[in-house]
Amino acid sequence: MAHQKIIAEMKEGSIMITPERIDILLQMVEENKDKYERHETYIDILKRWKKGDFSIVEHDHNVLMRMQGGKRPEGAAIGIASEEQEKDYIFQVFAKEVDEVFGTTEKRN
Repeated sequence: MAHQKIIAEMKEGSIMITPERIDILLQMVEENKDKYERHETYIDILKRWKKGDFSIVEHDHNVLMRMQGGKRPEGAAIGIASEEQEKDYIFQVFAKEVDEVFGTTEKRN
């Protein structure tokens, strides 16, 4: 799910990070802690993301990738995407403008 926020040689599969998706995943993990071996890790990451803190998203991505069995080194995050890179990724992969997904804080005339 962090692909839009990271730089990696290869990205397989993508689910857009949205506030609603973060809320749903957080609720799922909290309600099903017994089904997630490392539920604390999921909850810590999702709570940080819920606050809009993606300062260590490349680390989060790599932790989640390992937890979910990802072993391809070219899928590891090697950095955090710039705002422009993220917008481009969202447009290229999801065929959506960022404003369409997240709204905008700018006033339009």
